[in-house]
Amino acid sequence: MSQHELNENQNNLPANPMNLLLDEEYLRQAVQAEELVGGNIGAGLDWGSAFGDLILTGELLGRLTTLRVSLNKEVRLLLNDWNLGSATKIAVKAARERILEKLRLPTSEVRQHILLTLGNNELYGEEFISNREILRELLELLLTPQDWETIAAVAADSLKQQIINQAIAEKLSA
Repeated sequence: MSQHELNENQNNLPANPMNLLLDEEYLRQAVQAEELVGGNIGAGLDWGSAFGDLILTGELLGRLTTLRVSLNKEVRLLLNDWNLGSATKIAVKAARERILEKLRLPTSEVRQHILLTLGNNELYGEEFISNREILRELLELLLTPQDWETIAAVAADSLKQQIINQAIAEKLSA
């Protein structure tokens, strides 16, 4: 693919760039562009050698996005159930960051479970995966006790800072 063809392709992008994730021809051109520059451009999740399996069909890449969004939703619901108060929002953010990190650089065990989940046609009939049991199992695999310690520490630090800020504000107004 020549530089002219790459530039021409950029001018014909759809209004919603997310549609490109489902366009197999665009994905093939993106791979060719990486080959043209002699390396990995590095956008998106790092699936190493398994990435080739994902780009064989746009459907699998779309399913990966659905899975990630569903995991984010499930961790939010889980943390909301724990009644963490004002620390909930920061805990959810920290958990989502850990999930994304684990999806970007999955261990072989995580990669295997995710590929099995991506291949389960019954899960992908709606906008989100509704099988909470499968999502909870994946969360258990993705988020280790050390990850939960990190999430708890971030939430505790946020709450601590909130209390300190409130105490200072109360002194100033008194």
